[in-house]
Amino acid sequence: MAWLRFHTARVRAVLVLSLTGLVAIGIGTLYSSGSSDSSSQDLQPVPFSHARHAGELKIDCLYCHRYAEQSRVAGIPSMHACITCHQSIERRNRSTDQLLTYWREQQPIPWIRLQRLPDHVYFTHERHLKSGLQCADCHGRVDTMRGTPRAASYEMGWCLTCHQQRKASQDCWTCHK
Repeated sequence: MAWLRFHTARVRAVLVLSLTGLVAIGIGTLYSSGSSDSSSQDLQPVPFSHARHAGELKIDCLYCHRYAEQSRVAGIPSMHACITCHQSIERRNRSTDQLLTYWREQQPIPWIRLQRLPDHVYFTHERHLKSGLQCADCHGRVDTMRGTPRAASYEMGWCLTCHQQRKASQDCWTCHK
């Protein structure tokens, strides 16, 4: 009888552990598939090439992302910033035609946001630029990227490694509010 109780308890424990593992795998799969990068989720309404603008034309990041030096966010370039150049360019293509259509119809371009930090994380481009970081330190060599790339992984370990390497504050309250 004692053997049967022991065997039943063992079977229950194995079942509970197996079910717990399957639930964890299921949740992990759902989470990773919802947060993973896929080429289709990053397609912008107007194709944009950083390689063309930042690489070939040598347009500085801060010309288009004007708020980076003075705010938490770098900001998406305004339609006016784009039109300043594109209205006078004679060479047209499908992308510039799309841009000009938005301009003529006085419609904002519905850009797809690629970066989003959790609400409890405090990040400011301004502070990082003033500390001497360059855009490429976090975003990579966008001047060689044809599309609109996502930045590096903004997970806590990635940020902490950078803070350690640069001897920046590792106090929790620096980044978590």
